[in-house]
Amino acid sequence: MEYKRNLLPKMAVDRLNENPDAVLIDVRTSAEHKYVGFPENSILIPWFDEPDLNSDPSAFCKAVNNHLSDRSDILGTELILICRSGFRSNEALKCLQSNGFTCVSHVASGFEGDLDENDHRGNLNGWRNDGMPWSQG
Repeated sequence: MEYKRNLLPKMAVDRLNENPDAVLIDVRTSAEHKYVGFPENSILIPWFDEPDLNSDPSAFCKAVNNHLSDRSDILGTELILICRSGFRSNEALKCLQSNGFTCVSHVASGFEGDLDENDHRGNLNGWRNDGMPWSQG
């Protein structure tokens, strides 16, 4: 399957099933991961986290590199990023690409999806709403 930057949840699951070396990275905060739930078989590397909630792109890239340190082709590893709505994962994607990663995509609708007419998430689209495998706890 050819590389695509923006994936729908089902497309992301298909990529993960087709490429057992691909890595799904949850870039949300630790609190979101714990209390809202998370995609199964994902790893948590927050784009930013408590207490300051400021992104540190170099620390993020270093954390991704550290997680992949046992691989022979770190920069060529297929990475799929996910956040709440797609915004943070897209920022993290751009950061990784600017640091030499060549096969990075993200779940464009995120874990919770877009806002509905009542400004609530989780009702229109996104990983959970689309029925992709997830856990909480």
